[in-house]
Amino acid sequence: MLLPRRSHLAPLTLALVVAAAACGGSEPAPLPPPPPPPPVAAEPPPATPPPATPPPAADKPALPDVAFGPATASDAPKKLPKVTIKSPTAEQSIAADKAKDFDVKIEVKDWETQTGGPHVHLILDNKPYKPVYDAKGAVKLGDLMPAGDSIAEGEHLIVAFPSRMNHESVKGQGAVAMVHFWVGKKGKSEMKAKDPMFIYSRPKGTYNASKADHVLVDWYLVNAELGDGKFSIKANVSGPGIDGDGRSLKITEWKPYALDNLRNGDYKIAMELQDKDGKTVPGAWNSTTRTITINRDAPEDPPAMPPASATDKDKKKDEKADAKDKSKDEKPKKDEKKSEEKKGEEKKGEEKKGEKK
Repeated sequence: MLLPRRSHLAPLTLALVVAAAACGGSEPAPLPPPPPPPPVAAEPPPATPPPATPPPAADKPALPDVAFGPATASDAPKKLPKVTIKSPTAEQSIAADKAKDFDVKIEVKDWETQTGGPHVHLILDNKPYKPVYDAKGAVKLGDLMPAGDSIAEGEHLIVAFPSRMNHESVKGQGAVAMVHFWVGKKGKSEMKAKDPMFIYSRPKGTYNASKADHVLVDWYLVNAELGDGKFSIKANVSGPGIDGDGRSLKITEWKPYALDNLRNGDYKIAMELQDKDGKTVPGAWNSTTRTITINRDAPEDPPAMPPASATDKDKKKDEKADAKDKSKDEKPKKDEKKSEEKKGEEKKGEEKKGEKK
């Protein structure tokens, strides 16, 4: 019974062998290649760091309160200087068309003026002063007027007094000079030489940077003595850092004053001469108001040219002395040469006379 079962399996086995041969033998088909890897994204450049934030600016320390009071006066010179106005002369009349270019000349004794050092304050008709550092030079009358102003016809008064390097005046009745003169036709004067007179000097102009820390307040007096029961000066200052109508002082001593710790902005300084009853003394100069400007944010002013040192002065004196000595030495040589030339001419003359004989 087993033989018939085998006969059924043989055809099946043969079929499988034929099918395998038809498929290429016993080797399996190669696998497809793997897919390419996904593209790698490029790394972004490193981010630029944000700019460093500067540290906050340190707050400037608050300024102390504005102060207005007496200042330390400079030492008085050993000998009181004396200023004289040589031109114009008293009651001189200057033609109106020549007034602008008229030369103002002064003479100073016992006060050596020099650039950046001691000088003279020259004031025309209570206008802001002009500093004169070369007392030997002339100043045009028109230069004593504010820019754009002309010199009107009529009476005028010019004042000069010595001033220190810091613009503090040298105080003393004998140091000041005044000349009353006319431009154009003379008329009736409203000024009297013996009238009490207040002459405003400082402050003026613009004060930059540290110059605002200490501002000089200074003036000159003529025919007036300050004191209790005598003349006095009423001074009022208004501006940034000063509340209300300003700060007022009654001044009874002729000495410098100062404004300290001023803020940026404009300040108005009003000063007037008062009599013993507190009334304003009449006169064109006796009540003066000026405005100054403070700019602490501006750069420091360039330093003024320093005054000549004693060494420089001595050197100049030595140079002048040497020049004089050289001139003295050369003079005898010139005289000696002339004498020899004269002798030679005389000798030639005598020889010619002998030949004639």
